[in-house]
Amino acid sequence: MKKISLVSGSRAEYGQLKPLLMRLQMEKDLEINFVITGAHLNREFGNTQDEINEDLININAKIERIPLNYYGDSEKDMAISTGEAVTHFAEYLKLNRPDLLVLIGDRYEIFAFSVAASLQVIPIAHICGGSATLGAVDEFLRHSITKMSYLHFTTCETYRKRVIQLGESPNRVYNVGSLAIENSLNIKLLSREELCENLSIKKDVPYCVVTFHPVTLELESAESQLFELIQAMDANAQYHYIITLANADAGSKRINDIWKKEWKKRYNWTVLPSLGVKRYLSALKYCEMMIGNSSSGTTEGPAMCVPIINIGNRQKGRVMTDSILSCETITSDIIATMNTAKSNKFKKIVQEVKSPFGEGNTSEKITEIITSIIHTDKIDLKKKFYDIQYDL
Repeated sequence: MKKISLVSGSRAEYGQLKPLLMRLQMEKDLEINFVITGAHLNREFGNTQDEINEDLININAKIERIPLNYYGDSEKDMAISTGEAVTHFAEYLKLNRPDLLVLIGDRYEIFAFSVAASLQVIPIAHICGGSATLGAVDEFLRHSITKMSYLHFTTCETYRKRVIQLGESPNRVYNVGSLAIENSLNIKLLSREELCENLSIKKDVPYCVVTFHPVTLELESAESQLFELIQAMDANAQYHYIITLANADAGSKRINDIWKKEWKKRYNWTVLPSLGVKRYLSALKYCEMMIGNSSSGTTEGPAMCVPIINIGNRQKGRVMTDSILSCETITSDIIATMNTAKSNKFKKIVQEVKSPFGEGNTSEKITEIITSIIHTDKIDLKKKFYDIQYDL
């Protein structure tokens, strides 16, 4: 029986992997192992293993010794954490070697797992390669993971072409759509009344969803960027703001400390480490707009027909729909963009947007491809670089 291991280190990764995990576990001739690490096991970031347990998803291993960003908040701390993570992940894979390792995204703990696996000649299937985020270290981590991977599952055709441009053979690169879109279209959401009761907010007050992560290539201005956003929020005090704290990146502690401190001064904020997949998507469905620099603003947000305000450079380079308004991290620019998002003209545009990230059947496509390949014993990690002919 072939063994497949899937890895998650954050709330966003689990949210996307969940439908794939459930579908793969239905395959009787596969042994599926689910490994969690990183922020899942840390209360500062919501201890999101609790959500996994509530979903009755079997966790086969918890790699708890990974100090991902727990020792500090700087670029140096992130580098040291990544090095230590490679060591612990290598030890785990030595004792629990899968026939295929499935990784998603571009965070540095996933990069560390890909290094540990590739140096032990373990085939990797990578989900969400080929995108671009010019303001974050994720940019080069993502493309590095691509080169260490054998199978590639991209979320749109633009990203598929980019993976091929990196030298990966087209017959190993599949445009399957987004697992996040599958969640958006298929999860049974809370009603607005249920959501408001769950979060203890007034039912008749319009609200916005806010997530602001550190821009890891601009850490020197992390605090000032956040205060520019807070001033714009204060200028629109007619809204309640549901704020989810930043991921475990360099700079996240500074940002989260500010959110927690400023929250005490305001009556119209709700601040949480994590909402979980169901509450988060439910919050998006009924919100006036989503504000910040989260990747979910480029995927789930448009699928939920929500106005998106994408702030700053963190997501610059991603495929953007017409429902996304991008602005600088300057209070006056954010306020002006919020005013545009409120307009009936823009709300009409939002309702007509079609997502480029699939039809909601991504987990089915990935499962079919993996099962058709893993049982053939034709995986050859001696990959030939695929050269594209350019007329330069």
